[in-house]
Amino acid sequence: MKPIGAVVIILDRDNKVLILKRPKWVQWGSSQWAFPGGKLEEGENPEEAAIRETREETSLKINNLQRFTATHDVPVISYWTRSYQGEIKIDHEHDEWTWVDRDGIEKYNLAPQVLEMYDWVLNHGK
Repeated sequence: MKPIGAVVIILDRDNKVLILKRPKWVQWGSSQWAFPGGKLEEGENPEEAAIRETREETSLKINNLQRFTATHDVPVISYWTRSYQGEIKIDHEHDEWTWVDRDGIEKYNLAPQVLEMYDWVLNHGK
């Protein structure tokens, strides 16, 4: 199936992950915490979409993306990285943001597959 979107897991040097809180008015993930990402635009490949969406949603410039396989309800390509620059400034598609570690993430109202994807990267991402 052709991918329609991309998602990015961004880790800091302490293995904390960046999550963003979706507002109540959005269709997918209403009031839930998720990773940066979104739909591909015309002529864009998944990695380009991942970079663009992350920049739009967080103002971060990311690189050195590592693709990994994750199970999604829709055809989305997953990436992770520890390479980012800039200060976080979220867009109108999100209400809040935070860096959270594995011990604290389960306290958040997470979107589907967020915890499983974070665990996979912690266990396999080097």
